[in-house]
Amino acid sequence: MADQTVNEILNQIVGCVYRSLLQYSIECSTWTTLTESAGAMTPEQQAVEQMAARQQEFVGRLADLLTERGAIVNYDNYPDNSQLHYVSLDYLVGQIIEDEQYVVAQLEAGLKSLGHDAEASALVTEILASERANLAKLRQLAAKTPVAG
Repeated sequence: MADQTVNEILNQIVGCVYRSLLQYSIECSTWTTLTESAGAMTPEQQAVEQMAARQQEFVGRLADLLTERGAIVNYDNYPDNSQLHYVSLDYLVGQIIEDEQYVVAQLEAGLKSLGHDAEASALVTEILASERANLAKLRQLAAKTPVAG
C-alpha cells in the first residue's frame, strides 16, 4: 500500500476522532446543568472532559505523524449536531455512546488497512484501546444515571 493511502487512512481517523460528538460536546458546551452557575463540575462532566482531552492528545500525535511524513492534516468539520444543544448531560451521554461506537468501528476498519505500517498501526491500536475504554466508561455513566429520551 502506498504511503499516500496510509496518510489518507490516518487523516480519516483524525477527522473521525477530532470531530466526534465527544469533542463537539466539550467545544460547544452542549449540556446544561444547575452546577454550571455555581462553578462546580459533576463527576460525569469531569469524566467527559477527561475523555475528550485524551482524544485531543491522540489527534495531536496523529497530526505529528502525518506532518513528519510530509502530509497535510485534514481536521475535517463537525457534522451538524445543533439539535443537541442545551440537553441534559444524561441524555447527551447516550448520544455520545452511539457516536463512540461509530468511532471504534472506524478505528477497527482503519487498523485493518494499516497492517504493514508498524508505526501507524501501533498508534491506531493505542487510540482504539483508549476509545474502547471511553465507551466502557460512558456505559458506566449511563448505567448510573438513567438516560431519558
